[in-house]
Amino acid sequence: MKKSDARKHTSKKKSDAKKKSKHEQKSLTKNKTIYFVGIIIILAAIYLLVPGSQSEASSVEEGIRLAREQDKLIFLYINSRDCTYCRLLEQQFGQSEEFQQIIEENYIWVTIDFLQNLSIARRFGLSGPPAMIILDQNGTAISGIPGYPPGGIQDVIAMLKEAL
Repeated sequence: MKKSDARKHTSKKKSDAKKKSKHEQKSLTKNKTIYFVGIIIILAAIYLLVPGSQSEASSVEEGIRLAREQDKLIFLYINSRDCTYCRLLEQQFGQSEEFQQIIEENYIWVTIDFLQNLSIARRFGLSGPPAMIILDQNGTAISGIPGYPPGGIQDVIAMLKEAL
């Protein structure tokens, strides 16, 4: 075989290998996409078909309705966008597994903004955020902590347990 023929042959092999490699990559990408879409569909079906309970509400009225349906109490958290102590509490809420478990198992969580719900704030005699109030299924206050609790999240957990 001549040198030029050998180069053409080698060049053709490389070209064929590149084409094959691109085809394999497209095929692999297509398969990954199909698997991903399949997983999403399965997860969506599970989410829609498995009965679950809603543990958050956007208003006190909705919280009362859900609490009655699920036989739970209501954890009313009153905050404000510009409240530094609210952000501190929210960080502690997110970090405490014990707090999250108690809330999930026993409470409907309702968060309202102090400034946008002054009538509710007045109803509970609040002068500002933060505030955490436990309500029964009729919307009656059982206990509460106005302001930032001195013991932080541990005081909130103690209140939650005591109300049960």
